[in-house]
Amino acid sequence: MVWVPGVDEIPMSISAADPASGFVEFAVTCVGEATTQLHKARPGTLLGLRGPLGRGFTLPLVKPPGLLLLVGGGCGAAPLLFAAQYALRGGWKVDAVIGARTKGELLYRRRFQLLGARVLSVTEDGSDGLTGTATDGARQCLETLPANSRYAACFACGPEPMLVSLVRVVEHYRVPLQLSLERYMKCGVGLCGHCVIDSKGTRVCLEGPVFDAAQLRKTDFGRSERDAAGQRQSLLGKQKGASRKTQ
Repeated sequence: MVWVPGVDEIPMSISAADPASGFVEFAVTCVGEATTQLHKARPGTLLGLRGPLGRGFTLPLVKPPGLLLLVGGGCGAAPLLFAAQYALRGGWKVDAVIGARTKGELLYRRRFQLLGARVLSVTEDGSDGLTGTATDGARQCLETLPANSRYAACFACGPEPMLVSLVRVVEHYRVPLQLSLERYMKCGVGLCGHCVIDSKGTRVCLEGPVFDAAQLRKTDFGRSERDAAGQRQSLLGKQKGASRKTQ
């Protein structure tokens, strides 16, 4: 949780970190009051940080380390860069699909490549790489994978309509899938209930934000989310168009 004094506290995904130096990096899209102030921040600007909170991606318990597929839509590429850094250091191989509406919005392609990942870029307007959505890029990776290779897992983050379509594609190939969800969060520690996604009280900030696809079948995933007042808002009208809302 990133606190902008006098403005707001908002959930952010870590895109890079160095435990030795204490360095932490965030990707910030200018979409509201707090993020606008973050864009105006300069060295020496006072910010508050709480965390890390919740549950992140979990590498499969297989030896030797195998091949991972990372799929990011829009700013959803941010936590996947951190996941790639961690996985590659552990001996994993990584295929990364990064999608955006246009070339100028693609995040971290060069950074993924410098880490050692194979990268497929996808844009909705065809200005770079494959034309389509991040889900289309994932489908291509799965379809063209050599017969003697298999993805041990797929990690994904991005707009929820994109994640919904990705589940259908990835599960067809029987690849374990972990999804990082975005929800409105106030406290970040499971007290306020704004990010609850089912009748059991499952909270994105505490039990998530990363869930196995199977965990989400009986939740609000792909159906609804809560606004700032805690009222449910339908997501069904957003299913067409995979990059309307980013992480």
